Amino acid sequence: MRRAPGWQRVAAAAVLVAQLVVVASAAEPQVIVLAELDNAPQAEAVDALRAELERAAAAIEVLPPASASPSALAAARLVVTVGGQAAQAVATLATRPPVLHVLLSRATLGALAHTPGAGAWSAIVLDQPAERQIALIRLALPGHERIATIAGADRPALADQLARAAPRSGLDARSAPATDIPSLYPALREVLAEPAVLVITPDPQVFNSQTVHHVLLTAFRLHSPVLGFSAAYVRAGAVLGLYTTPAQAGREAAAVARRVLAGQPLPAPAAHTEFEVGVNQTVARALGLQLPAEQALTAALRAQEGRTP
Repeated sequence: MRRAPGWQRVAAAAVLVAQLVVVASAAEPQVIVLAELDNAPQAEAVDALRAELERAAAAIEVLPPASASPSALAAARLVVTVGGQAAQAVATLATRPPVLHVLLSRATLGALAHTPGAGAWSAIVLDQPAERQIALIRLALPGHERIATIAGADRPALADQLARAAPRSGLDARSAPATDIPSLYPALREVLAEPAVLVITPDPQVFNSQTVHHVLLTAFRLHSPVLGFSAAYVRAGAVLGLYTTPAQAGREAAAVARRVLAGQPLPAPAAHTEFEVGVNQTVARALGLQLPAEQALTAALRAQEGRTP
């Protein structure tokens, strides 16, 4: 029987090796993502993350947080947790690959009890930097010279960061403490005694589903525009919103994952570089304000940070 030419044998061997690599990649994903796919924001983040990694030919597997165990994660080069439940499930593991937490607040991250020596971890938190919030206020509401915040008992640092950043931009910052819902409304009336931009911080102790509508109505009656931290706040009546969308969070997580797979270490925990600005023009007009369009404000804010619109 006549043997195939040498080049054909080499080509056949190359095809076999490629097939084995594909099989190995399918069996051992490079990135394991832990997320609750019945949660719409988490599913949106996972879809964006998956699309970016598949474009980079990186093997990915998505598991529910309840599946987190040293054996289930052992083959991965990186674990990405999406949301607080997944982050908590991984933080307590004794051994695990490097971990990147996304779609969680800095407060949730700070409450995690990472097992010492278990492995490297980092995070991209949803909280917007105080400087970015102040810059947006300056862009959108240049006629306002005061900002107001409410400091919850457990997280006064959120208000403190804004108080430190405001004077550097020529703004007066006022803050009042609120330890519970009954103390929230007197605190609001105190800081909004003169009209100011009320900055809502991601502190569920004082700003939650029970208080949101009353807070927005109180601020409106006191002629004070509100800057919220989500699109939901803008829809509910905040004049401005500054937030990172789940899809943006997923894309940024994928960018970090690609660098880790290329041999780079995890970066330090940080805020997102991607963000959107929301505007409720109806409420703005009711307050006698003329605000630029959302896209214009987003582009201007990104340009101030040295990024393309």
